[in-house]
Amino acid sequence: MTRSSAIGPDDTEDRHLSQLRNLAIRAIIGFAILAPAIGQLGQHGAASGLKWFLFGGSLVFAALTWVFVVGTGPPGDKPVPWIALVVIVGLGIALFIVGKENWLAILAVAAAACGRYSRTARPAMFGAITCALAGLVVAIGTDPGFGGALADIFIGPLSAFFAYSTGRRLDMVNALRRTRAELARAAVAEERLRIARDLHDLLGHSLSLITLKAELAGRVIGSDPDRAAREIAELEAVARQSLSDVREAVAGYRQPDLAGELTAARQMLDAAGITSEIRSIDTGSLPQEVDAALAWAVREGTTNVVRHSRATHVSILVTADPASVVAEISDNGPAAPDEAARLAHQALPVPAGGPAARTATIRARPAFAGSGLAGLAERVRGLGGELAAGAVGAQGFLLRVVVPLGAQASQ
Repeated sequence: MTRSSAIGPDDTEDRHLSQLRNLAIRAIIGFAILAPAIGQLGQHGAASGLKWFLFGGSLVFAALTWVFVVGTGPPGDKPVPWIALVVIVGLGIALFIVGKENWLAILAVAAAACGRYSRTARPAMFGAITCALAGLVVAIGTDPGFGGALADIFIGPLSAFFAYSTGRRLDMVNALRRTRAELARAAVAEERLRIARDLHDLLGHSLSLITLKAELAGRVIGSDPDRAAREIAELEAVARQSLSDVREAVAGYRQPDLAGELTAARQMLDAAGITSEIRSIDTGSLPQEVDAALAWAVREGTTNVVRHSRATHVSILVTADPASVVAEISDNGPAAPDEAARLAHQALPVPAGGPAARTATIRARPAFAGSGLAGLAERVRGLGGELAAGAVGAQGFLLRVVVPLGAQASQ
């Protein structure tokens, strides 16, 4: 997904409304600043110097406000231009003191210019206090009445803190939009990871079984055509089931079940010529998430045995206690010559009587290089469980998965 794809119709509509709102605000601010100055030029009784100071000062005030406040876009985390704000507030106060109530709007704009920088409340406090003091001075000097005095004193603080709260709200909205876009991208990445993980697990097992049955059919086709025909028929059934599984995995509906995977494991091991011992508890009472995680463990462990172990015997044992369920897939395959150097020693408790009861230490790999075990570890950790895989003693390999029975309830 590209960044633009995370922007929906609602975001486009909000952007258009925001642009219209900003245009309206700029028009109102421009009118509030320049209208008194233009009107001052038409007054015949006003002193010429005073008239030109108000007009020129209003133009300078409008230019500074546009450059540093209105025309800069949302300030966000930009540094506060203190020098510019001091000049804007000072010029606004001077225009208000000279022009009196007609320039009250300029005082409000000066205070709002300070409040717009919402990264910190200090600019809003500066604008509110200085403009309130200026309004108090003018109210005392001109005696505009109770209502006029309240307007002179409180218009500055109200404008400053209204602008500050609006800025904070806009900052929060922008942060939420960025967060929503990041979450959308993360969801897409997570879905891609799920599909890749499921396809690896599904195709790795199914294609290994198809390969074994094809090899077996090829070996016996001359001496036992009937058996070769049966193997080819089973190969076709496995291929069709694999296609169905892939479609369901891509659609997000498929969850394997432990009983089915135990049956498939026995079938796959028999086809590979590996003797097996499979024992399991009744899987019907297991929670769906736990059953699926153990099913993936059996599938991955069996596939790895057939592909890599060169084992002649495999034991699959599924046991349970009140707190957790344990699945162990062990084989008697020879370890690689450099296995001892590559594996780190890690103590791991082993249930008494289990297939790994001969040792209480498993040399577990510090990191799983294969994507199958890495994906399985992610599934198990997502349920609060543990996974260990490594050589057992001088010969053999053990994959052990422990899943708490209460894991799904705690999520």
